[in-house]
Amino acid sequence: MEFTLNVMVDPPTARVVAHGELDIFTAREVVDRLQDVVRSGCSAVLLDVSGVTFVDASALGVLDRARALLAADHGSLGMVGAPASFRRTCALAGLAPAFGMS
Repeated sequence: MEFTLNVMVDPPTARVVAHGELDIFTAREVVDRLQDVVRSGCSAVLLDVSGVTFVDASALGVLDRARALLAADHGSLGMVGAPASFRRTCALAGLAPAFGMS
């Protein structure tokens, strides 16, 4: 399945909508887009993962590092629309609390 990202920027907020499989390879694309929105003046980023059909632990690790970097600059990365399989993988990786899914 093809991976796509749609980005809506309205500083200081951005919404990034992901569709498809989120793995170590596509996570890099997400991080690149997150860096773009931060450079455009957004400090609050919502990552909509409702269209994510697969996520692996390595991708979650990449996203957690991006979340920590935003937090260090007084920003935030929130996730919305997480399907049950996404929440389960976050829980197994120990990252559910970091992503607000506890």
